[in-house]
This record gives sequence, structure tokens and C-alpha cells, in this order.
Amino acid sequence: MHRPARPSFPARLVSRRRLLTVGTIGVLALPAALTGCGPIRLGGPAPYTPPPPGIDDLYRSDLLTLLARAEAGRGRVAQEADAGDAASSALTAALADLAETLPVQRTALLTGAQYEREQEAASDPAMPTSPPPPDAPEDAAGLVAVLGQLRETAADAARQVSGSLARPVVAIAARTAWSVHVLHQAAHAGEVRDLRTSEEIRPRREVPATDPPSVGAETDYHSTLEQAQQTEWYTGYVHEVLAARTGGDAREGHLVLRDRHRQRAETLATFAEEDGAPVVPRQAVYALPDGALEEGSASRLPAQLARSLLVDHVALVGAAPFARRPLSIVAAMQEAETLVGRAEQMRPLPSLEVEDPPPGDGD
Repeated sequence: MHRPARPSFPARLVSRRRLLTVGTIGVLALPAALTGCGPIRLGGPAPYTPPPPGIDDLYRSDLLTLLARAEAGRGRVAQEADAGDAASSALTAALADLAETLPVQRTALLTGAQYEREQEAASDPAMPTSPPPPDAPEDAAGLVAVLGQLRETAADAARQVSGSLARPVVAIAARTAWSVHVLHQAAHAGEVRDLRTSEEIRPRREVPATDPPSVGAETDYHSTLEQAQQTEWYTGYVHEVLAARTGGDAREGHLVLRDRHRQRAETLATFAEEDGAPVVPRQAVYALPDGALEEGSASRLPAQLARSLLVDHVALVGAAPFARRPLSIVAAMQEAETLVGRAEQMRPLPSLEVEDPPPGDGD
């Protein structure tokens, strides 16, 4: 009996598994009539889509823009002052101070990758220099306004960004609170708004869920909170002693500061009690320099204590949880303003050493 012929197949059969395997690592060419766009690569890496910027990057960008505007405006004001040959010694000193301060603050905000790119560009003479921002201030009043924006934006940023960034950011806010008053008084131009209260320092931007900010270790928070309590209680006591030794407006000024520092200390003690940190009680008497405040130490001690509190509150902002930061953000700026007229100089980043960013630290 004759059997029917079996259908013929190619000599080499390709299994379905092998076909799929080949398709994932090579190019499967389909007829142009079917694809309309040439070969299609299957199983290749998907195009990289960078994640949206986090809250740290958003505020970092805003602050760098404001610093660039301030630097460009400072240069224009300095050029006009030199051309007119009418700049006072105070204005010259204020502009020279900004010339040293603004670049340091800008460098503190750069990531490691940004810093490396700028260093490479600076070493290549063929690289074009960046043009000044189109909205840079053109006079001293405009520069005062931009510094005011920088102060407020840095305060807002310190409330929301990660602890590692919050510390240099609040240092910039405090330093700018001092700088803007010094420039305003020297230039007799512009207007400086009063500082906001701690209740007014609240989140201004939505935090992207893809890259939430972080806070520091609890031990750092507790230790900085304890230190701030101690300094606040002591400073309140010193102003009470000074008020008892003076009269008139000077006495009233010391009493106002006494109440401010004691109120801060009480609020910080409440934070400590609620957060499990050491609570520093108020002492009836504190030791004074040389056992008593002589005329020389009495005139120097308020400024020394203001500097100490500035350092304490900058450190506390960097270590504290987000909701605990507003008091110290405002306190750092208030202490900086207290030093206007009392301190001829201030470091670009109070409480922080100036260091180059570590290589490769982010993008």
C-alpha cells in the first residue's frame, strides 16, 4: 500500500525558543511594508528617562540663579561706582565683601559633578564664558532686592530640603540677612523687608514623591538641640544683667532680647521633651566672664553670644526634623541681623568650613 507523501520542511528547523532567543539579542528584520520605519530592535535597553528633579535639586537651581543675578548686579554697581568716583568707603567695602562671599556660597551649592564640569571649563580657554543673567539688577536698589529674594528663598529651602543641604542653605540665608542690611545702609538705596516669623516659614513647594528629602541622625538632632537650649538660656540671663545696669533705650533693648531668648529656650525645651531629647532647665544664676561684666566684656559679650547662637541654630536646622526647623531658621537670621553694626566681617558660610565638593557627588 502506497503511503501519502509527507510534507517537506527545510532541512534545518529553528525551534520557537531559539527564534525568541535570537530575536532578543539581534535585529529582526520585518518587511518594510509592515514596519514602515525599517528594522526594529527587540529586547534592547529602553531609552533612559531621567527622574524628575527632587526638592533638593529644585531649590538648588533657584538659589544658584539668584546668586548669579546677585553677582552680576554686584559687578554692575561696582563699575558704576568706580566710573562715578563717588562711592563711599562703606559701599566699596560692602561690594568687596559680596565679591568674596557670593562665589563661596555658589560653590557650596554645586554638586560634585557640577563642580568638576566647571573646573574643566575654566581650564579650557576655548570654552565661552557664561553671559550675565538677563534679569540681573542694574543698580544698588536692585541688588538689595535680589539679596532680599535670596534670603527668603534660602529660608524657604532650609525648611524643606535634606538635612545635609539645609545647613549650608540656612547659613546662606543668615549671611544674606547680614549682607543685605550692610549694603542697604552703605548705598542708602532699596528697601529691606522685616524677617518673617517662624509660623510663616512653611512648605512652599510640593515635594516630588520620586526623590524625597532626608533628615540626619537622631543623635545629632538631640545634641544640637541641647546645645541651643543652653546658649539661649545663658544669653537671656546676660541681657537681663545688662538691662539692670543700663537705662533708657539700651535697657529696653536688652529686655526685649532677654524675652526673645527665653521664649526660644522654652520652645526648644518643649521640642526636647516631646522628641525624647535632653531638656535643659533654666538656672537662676550663670557664671559671667571674670565673675562680673566689666565695661569691656559687657560691650563685647552680646556680639559673641549672637555669633554662638548663629552657629548653634545653623547646626540645629541641619539636624532637626522638618517641622522643627522654622524656629532655628528665623533665629539664625535674627542673630545675623543683631551683628549688623557690631561685626565688621562675617564668614561667607557661618558655622561651616569652606570646602570643595567631593568629586562625583551627584549630578
